[in-house]
Amino acid sequence: MELLQLRYFLEVAESEHVTHSAQKLRVSQPSLTQAISRLERELGVQLFEPEGRGIRLTEAGRFYSKRIAQAVAEIDSATSELARFDEERSSIVRINVVSASNIVVDAVAEWRTQHPAAKFQIVSSETASKIEPCDIEVRMQTGKTSEAKGARLFKERIMLAVPTTNGDETEEPDAGFRDNPEKGERPGGEGRDIAASDALVNGRGEAISLAQMQNSGFIMLAGSRNISNLCLSQCAKLGFRPTIAFESDNPSVVRKMIGLGLGVGFWPEHSWGELGTGARLAPILEPGFVRTIEVARTRHGGTNEQADKFYSFLLQRFEARWNI
Repeated sequence: MELLQLRYFLEVAESEHVTHSAQKLRVSQPSLTQAISRLERELGVQLFEPEGRGIRLTEAGRFYSKRIAQAVAEIDSATSELARFDEERSSIVRINVVSASNIVVDAVAEWRTQHPAAKFQIVSSETASKIEPCDIEVRMQTGKTSEAKGARLFKERIMLAVPTTNGDETEEPDAGFRDNPEKGERPGGEGRDIAASDALVNGRGEAISLAQMQNSGFIMLAGSRNISNLCLSQCAKLGFRPTIAFESDNPSVVRKMIGLGLGVGFWPEHSWGELGTGARLAPILEPGFVRTIEVARTRHGGTNEQADKFYSFLLQRFEARWNI
């Protein structure tokens, strides 16, 4: 049984005249008669009976006509609603942001100022694209083969963000510290070693060895964040275990606290943006502190012209941050 058969049946049921219905449907009369006969055979009942030169519905035909009319109307309505749904869906740009969220959010805000009607749906999940199709993914590459179409890769060093002394970029260790070089202590028994203190006031962008940070408190992302896993794994390979003074599962909180100079932290060179005035970036002397951000137009989201346009715009924002 096909939908076309049902439409033919409903038209003949309304006109009760095969010739007139055939003309309206723009099909030959024999073809229409065969379609009705085939439907009757499939149903096992007679839907029409002769009446003079025309035909009329049987009792079974009248019952079936009422029920099928409702069903076909529902199908037509669902088809129209589906078209509207698809149009609305294609106007929404769905983004899964696992890394570099501040770049993406800034790009969305800037795009919205230029295109006020633009709609976005933003999630942050390692598995979101497998559950709910998305148009764009921004994540740290973990060695797995990407399923994305035309993914762009942005490589960056992971730096050490170290506090300055009282926010003064040129300040040297204080006199009390210099008076106790053997102990390596500041007055008040802070107990920070000499190398770490020198590193904290280093304003020349010189590389710092993790060994100099042995007694420094680290501010870290909590949980299974990829960047934390990368840094801790690399530290373990080097035999260094950071002393964690503060953890948060919110990257914005971690960035804020490091930027305020409240502790030492690992800081991606480009994607996390500028530090606050209380800290400065220094390269890590040991190798391996590098990550790659993948910005991808995924194949999961299907065709979406708005997503294509925003993806190009987003790549421009990443290129600007990387000075490409």
